[in-house]
Amino acid sequence: MKQIVVDASVIIAGLIEDGTVRDTLLNADEVAFSAPSYLSEKVSSHTDRVASRARLPLATVAAVLEDLLGSIELVPPGAYSAWMATARILARRADARGDEEYIALALALDAPIWSLDKDFLRVRGLRVLSTRDVGSG
Repeated sequence: MKQIVVDASVIIAGLIEDGTVRDTLLNADEVAFSAPSYLSEKVSSHTDRVASRARLPLATVAAVLEDLLGSIELVPPGAYSAWMATARILARRADARGDEEYIALALALDAPIWSLDKDFLRVRGLRVLSTRDVGSG
C-alpha cells in the first residue's frame, strides 16, 4: 500500500469544493493517508471561514471534515520526533517555516507529501504530489 502524507491545504480544498480532492481522499485505492495529529485542530480552527467561502452551513462543513479526517491516520509527534531536527533545517533552507511536522512525518515514513502549498516544492529531497499524481495512483 502506498503511503502519502497529507497537509492542511488538501483538507481545506476538500472542504471547500465537492470535487477531485475530496473524491481522492475518500476513495483512493491502495493509498494510506497520514498527517501529523495536530492537523485536525489546525483545520477545525478554519471551519467558520471555510463555511463562509464555500457558502455552506457550518454543520455541513463539520460533517465533511469528519469524513475527510476519517480517511487519514493522524500520527502523534512521538512517531516522527527523531526527524524534527532535520525537518527544521530543511524547512528553514526552503523558507517553509510552519511545515516542519509534515516534513518530519514524510521523512519518518519515507513517503511523499500531497500538498497544494508551493512551499513544499522548495524542500530539497522531498517528493511532493499533486492531486493528479495521487489520483492516478
